[in-house]
Amino acid sequence: MKITLQALLFACWIPFSSFSQHNMDSHQVNIGIPEVALLGLVSGSATDVDLYSLAPDEAGNSLDFSNAESNRIWINYSSVNSETLKKRKVIAMLEGKLPEGLRLVVEASAYSGAGEGSLGKPAGQVTLSNQPADVIVDIGSCYTGKGINNGHSLSYKLERENSSDSYALISQQKTSVNVIYTLTDYN
Repeated sequence: MKITLQALLFACWIPFSSFSQHNMDSHQVNIGIPEVALLGLVSGSATDVDLYSLAPDEAGNSLDFSNAESNRIWINYSSVNSETLKKRKVIAMLEGKLPEGLRLVVEASAYSGAGEGSLGKPAGQVTLSNQPADVIVDIGSCYTGKGINNGHSLSYKLERENSSDSYALISQQKTSVNVIYTLTDYN
């Protein structure tokens, strides 16, 4: 009786099993995600920065650079890294020549805004020159959000060089330099 019941169950299962195999099919889904590296500078107004020292108001005092600061440019970026590239960074360099005896310092704030992912970290105060310098580091796949109040705010300071004869090199003049930012791979 036990063998008959097993044979009956097996006989019922064979047509069902054969039937369900004929009702299956499949297809492949291809997924492509591009590598992305985009950077933009934004401001509530123009992206030009005006830095001026104040003239002394009393004989014997030096130029005052304490008010020569600006904090109104935001840096936005979007990054999708490849499998082999894990991190990117934002570098900055000067195009043009600063007045003798002076230096230009930039500092990126910590990230704030509506972005997501592995957002970069500020590198601290950076003295700009004609050589690339890290401003924001450890950028993974992320986006900062678009526009002002998203990304990293950039603060600029005009300072005297640290050498003892730097003040002797200063002369009255107006000049302009460009600060060039690049989102680049770690080398």
